[in-house]
Amino acid sequence: MQFKSILIAVAALAGSALAEASTSSLQATLTSTTQIDVPDSCSFGNGYTATAQVDLDTLKHCDAIDGDLYITGDIGSAAIANVRAIYGDLVIYNATAISSFSADTINTITGEFRLTGLTVLDTLSMGGLTSVGAINWVTLPALTDTGLTSVTECNAILISDTQLASLNGINPTNVETYNVNNNIFLSSIKSDIETVSNALSVAYNGQGTDVVFDQLTWANNITFYSISSVSMSNLTSVNHSIGFFESKVEDLTFKGLSKVGGDLTMSNNDLLTSIDFDSLESIGGGFVVTNNSKLQSVDNFDELKTVTGAVLITGDLANVSLPSLKSVRGAFSLDSEGAADCTPFDELHDSGNIQGEYLCKAAASSSSSNSGSSSSGKKSTSAKSGSSSTDSGSSNSKGAGAVAFSIEYTSVFGVFAAILFSLF
Repeated sequence: MQFKSILIAVAALAGSALAEASTSSLQATLTSTTQIDVPDSCSFGNGYTATAQVDLDTLKHCDAIDGDLYITGDIGSAAIANVRAIYGDLVIYNATAISSFSADTINTITGEFRLTGLTVLDTLSMGGLTSVGAINWVTLPALTDTGLTSVTECNAILISDTQLASLNGINPTNVETYNVNNNIFLSSIKSDIETVSNALSVAYNGQGTDVVFDQLTWANNITFYSISSVSMSNLTSVNHSIGFFESKVEDLTFKGLSKVGGDLTMSNNDLLTSIDFDSLESIGGGFVVTNNSKLQSVDNFDELKTVTGAVLITGDLANVSLPSLKSVRGAFSLDSEGAADCTPFDELHDSGNIQGEYLCKAAASSSSSNSGSSSSGKKSTSAKSGSSSTDSGSSNSKGAGAVAFSIEYTSVFGVFAAILFSLF
C-alpha cells in the first residue's frame, strides 16, 4: 500500500527530527522537574556509554546524571538503580541482544527517551517516570507493554512498529507531536491530551483503531489512516489541516469544530455513511470528499460560509447541501453519480463567488447549466472563459479532470508535508 510506505518514511524522518531536538527546549516545558545537585562524578559533558551491566552499576551512587546516557553493544539485560533524574537523553540503540531494561527510580528525563531497533526487547520497567522530554520508540517488535505508569508530561511522542496492545501510562496534557503508527496489536487509543501544537497522527495500527481524544480542544494538524472510529467531542479548532483516509469509520461527527485553517479531507473511507460538521464556519484550505463508496449525502455543514482553497466532491451522492456557503476562492468540482442538485452552486458561480474553475455534474439534476446537457444526460457547467482563478493558483487552461486530480493529490500529500515540516 503506497500510503503505508509513505507513512513509514514519515515516521523514520520524524524519529530523526526528534533525535535532533534541543534538550534545552525540551527542559523548558517540564514544569514538574526538580533540580537535583549533580556531583562531578555524575556529570558527563560528552555523554556516558554503557555496553555492559557493570558500566551501569558504576552510576548507582548518582541521584542524578547530567548528560546523555547511551546503552548499546552486546548487553543482554540492563538495569539502573538509585538514579532519579537524567538531565539529558536516555538512548538504547544497536543492542540487538537486550531483552529487558528497568529503571524504576527514574522520575525525570529532560531530553529524549529513545529506544531504536531493539528486536528482542520484551520487558520494560519504568514505573517511576512522570516527566520526559520526548518518547521515541521505533522498531521494537517484541515489546508488548509500555512499562510506564504515570507519564503526565511529555512534549513529543513517536511510537512505531511495536507489539504494544495499549499505551497505558502515557497520558500527558499538552504535546507538540503525537505520532502512533504501524503497531499491529494496538486496537484502541484513549488519551486525555488537551492540545497538540504541531501534529497528531494515528495510522495503520492493527486492523483499525478506535481513537478517543475527548479532552482535545485544538490541534495544529490531525491525520488519521486506517482507524475504525474517532471521538473528539471537545475539539473546536484545527489550525491547519485535518484528514481521514482509508479508514473503516462509519461516521465522522465533530459538532464543536468551528474552524479548520487548512484542508478538510475525507477520502477512501469505504464504510463512511454519515458526516456531521454542523458548527464549522470556515475552511482555510481545500474541502475534499472523495471515494467514500457508501456515502450518499454531504450535508450537516449548515454554518459553512467560506472555503479559501478548492472544493472537490465526488461519489454516488443524492444530496450535497452547503446552505450557508458564500465564497469559494479556489476551484469547485462536484461530480456525482447521484441526483445531487447543482442549482445553488450554479448560482454561486454565476454571481462570481466561486473564483476558480467550476464544474458541477449530477445525474438527473434539475439545475440549469451554462454549457448545456452532456450526452450522458448529466448537467454540467464550467468556468467562463474570461474568469480568473488567481487566488487558487490555477489557470483557466486546465481541464476539469486536471483540476480534480490536482486538488485531490495536493490535499492528501499536503497533510503529510505539513506534518513532516512541523516536526523539523
